Amino acid sequence: MSELLQKAYMDQLVKWIGRPCHFRLLYKISRDGCSAQTFHQKCDGQGPTVTVLYNTNNTIFGGYLSQSWNSDLDYINDANAFLFRLQYTGASNPLKFAVSKAASAGYGHSSYGPTFGGGHDIHTFSGTINKSGNYFPLNGYVGEIGNSYNLNGQSSSTITNDNLQVTDLEVYRVIDGDEQQIQQRKMDKPWREHTEWTEEKMKEIKENLLAYKPVSETNVTAANILLLGQIGAGKSSFFNSINSIFRGKITSKACSGSFEHSVTTTYRQYKIKDHSSGKFLNLRLCDSRGFEEDCALDAQEMSFILDGNIPDCYQQLNPMVRFTPKTPGYIKNPELENKIHCVAFVIDGSTTDVMSNNILQKIKDLQISLNQRGLPQIVLLTKLDKICPDVNNDVTNTFTSSAVCDAVEKIAEILGLPRAHVLPVKNYENESKLKTGVSILLMEALERCLDFADDYIDEQLDKKASEEKWPQAPEESWLLKGIRYLFRK
Repeated sequence: MSELLQKAYMDQLVKWIGRPCHFRLLYKISRDGCSAQTFHQKCDGQGPTVTVLYNTNNTIFGGYLSQSWNSDLDYINDANAFLFRLQYTGASNPLKFAVSKAASAGYGHSSYGPTFGGGHDIHTFSGTINKSGNYFPLNGYVGEIGNSYNLNGQSSSTITNDNLQVTDLEVYRVIDGDEQQIQQRKMDKPWREHTEWTEEKMKEIKENLLAYKPVSETNVTAANILLLGQIGAGKSSFFNSINSIFRGKITSKACSGSFEHSVTTTYRQYKIKDHSSGKFLNLRLCDSRGFEEDCALDAQEMSFILDGNIPDCYQQLNPMVRFTPKTPGYIKNPELENKIHCVAFVIDGSTTDVMSNNILQKIKDLQISLNQRGLPQIVLLTKLDKICPDVNNDVTNTFTSSAVCDAVEKIAEILGLPRAHVLPVKNYENESKLKTGVSILLMEALERCLDFADDYIDEQLDKKASEEKWPQAPEESWLLKGIRYLFRK
């Protein structure tokens, strides 16, 4: 779920702000929830911002502050602030309303959403607002508009329709400098070494994947790679992209897309079949339900997945029927073959700055469970075309793009993983034909996942050998423990 603000309106706001700048989405109520606490967590101290409201009359309006939002229970002094209307009842009609009382341009209150002016001119909401149908019924007001801003003959009705039933509300950070110039800035040398982008290289990687077999000392016939991440990040699209490479054409076997709720509701263990040879690769891409803001992560169910108890094609997260050891299909004594061997977090690279605390906490909690099991973790950083326009034009610019480098470093720091574990990829989403560079990035990421899976399988072998060599002493019986207790007495 990306920003709603059209480029033409962004350009208009840049003209009103009066200097070269671009916008980065900080807060979006349809994605992050309509909560004053969340607004302040994401927007306080971020510098200049633009707040945009989209009401059910198809009117777009809001305000700009050159000073940071805060929770100080006081007015924000800002001589550069202004309110605006970009669209009125569906028609583009931009108007700017300059601040007339700079001392009360904004108001910072921990229980308030974005609030402009003394009185207040625009008070968006207080507390937490739940969605009603397709809109949020904000509990603020706009009837006092004009207290601290010059309306130039306009009124609350002609600016906002007196309507605070909004389909969305967004807050953007205003960043100095032209976005395209900043994002297209190339580094003098690649931030990560990379081989040539050629047909020969693509064929070589493809042959390596076809020849892959898990370590021979086990009965494991296929490496299991679990794909996890927020909805819309590209988990199912990653499988579809890998599948397309080996089918020789763009396919869409797994349901994918950007929706309010996860389109994946079934735990699947997808196999990849090479169209030319008719052989299956010795790996399975395991797809599960995406992380959602308003949907709790079922820790027990995730443990069953990691430990190999859940069978392929299990319908996930049915609140009426939870998966238990008594559920038909439960794998009671899973072998190493059934377990997950590597976890790949699929993360939208364009959201690294604005990933919600809720989603991040779910990932962090899950990492604790993964670390306890010694499971290797990789990040597949998707949506490179949104991170950098230069990469959108040519994916071979991935490792000379400073924007992609910054995104890799940021998500590595957030998740506490080495940067080498973060792999930028471009899924096949808009393309109608396969492209060499895109396929190379995807297959290299898959190779890395298999390397990590082999490391885990090797470790399990070593652990098993150690346990067989040094068996644990049998636990003392309750009788022997009682005797020891009496002698101590």
